[in-house]
Amino acid sequence: MKKPENNVAIIILNWNGWKDTIECLESIYHINYSNYNVIVVDNNSNDDSVEKIKEYCKGKIGVKSNFFHYDTSNKPIKIFEYNENEFETAQKDEKEISNILPSEKIILVKNNGNYGFAGGNNTGIKYAVCIFKSEYILLLNNDTVVDRNFLEELVKAAENDEKIGFVGAKTYFYDKKEVIQAAGGGKIDLKKVIAVETALNQIDDGKYDQNIELDYITGSCILCKKEVIDKIGMLNANYFMYWEDVDWCFRGRKSGYKSVYTFKSKIWHKVSVSSTNYLKTYYCTRNRIYFMEQNINNHNNFKFISYFFIYLFLPQIISYLLNRDLRGGFNPYLKGFISGLKLYSRPIRTGKKYNLQEITLIITVINKKS
Repeated sequence: MKKPENNVAIIILNWNGWKDTIECLESIYHINYSNYNVIVVDNNSNDDSVEKIKEYCKGKIGVKSNFFHYDTSNKPIKIFEYNENEFETAQKDEKEISNILPSEKIILVKNNGNYGFAGGNNTGIKYAVCIFKSEYILLLNNDTVVDRNFLEELVKAAENDEKIGFVGAKTYFYDKKEVIQAAGGGKIDLKKVIAVETALNQIDDGKYDQNIELDYITGSCILCKKEVIDKIGMLNANYFMYWEDVDWCFRGRKSGYKSVYTFKSKIWHKVSVSSTNYLKTYYCTRNRIYFMEQNINNHNNFKFISYFFIYLFLPQIISYLLNRDLRGGFNPYLKGFISGLKLYSRPIRTGKKYNLQEITLIITVINKKS
């Protein structure tokens, strides 16, 4: 007799990107996994994303894609809509939700603000843990398209070893179907605090057709066991975006959990369509310093700051000035450097309103009222 499939919460964060989101959703509804809930978290979009996603669910907007054929058989999709903290309302709907096929329902949660990648996804994690008691949490970028077998292979890899906490997929570039963006994630040079994605820009010639243990799994597709969240908490919302996935995996490693890439799981990624160069420069600079402070001992901290300042910061600043790149380069880089230093010794923040202990309290209150 086949073992029942573990329940997986697939969390998709949307911010002014409904066209990408509905293509991602449509690809998910074609997968062969039978036990999942799709949670779309809208990060307070200022366009008409929420309404467009609803129209897609009602069958009023079709999806054109080179990866699949649009399917009308599961439309309309039942929508369960909540605000970021309507846990008791969602709990009342849980039985109805559980009785609907995965491909025929969607949980739509609206944040009251833009909490970034980390804080936004944390809202979805709270619903997954508190309401649906999901055994696995999958964070999936809205600008991805997935293979039919991607989720089955991710879970299979996670089940292979109790010490595996995070699993990532073989990720191709969306517009270069056979070119790899990342084999699950990458490695970290802790002396320089540089994250290097494994197999970046490599043609898929079979070289990476083997499971590999990595330092981190990239946030575009990261499967996490619920027990890991019980031990280390959710994403650190101080990062806002960039480096939060690396930090999550490193915190997991400190608690004994591995990060593993499985080559049989495949997705295609449009790559950072939701952030500008200004924001990317600012947050990558800021969070690189913050990651170092959070995850490296004090002796190496001093060595890194010395290295960063002499060999990276000063040459980069001079380069921006010589090229008169003030608005898109110098300004965000300098501000990111200063902000990173200001984040020193700031405690981990796992959400806008709720940390892991408060999730436990939410579950307790819900259970008492059930």
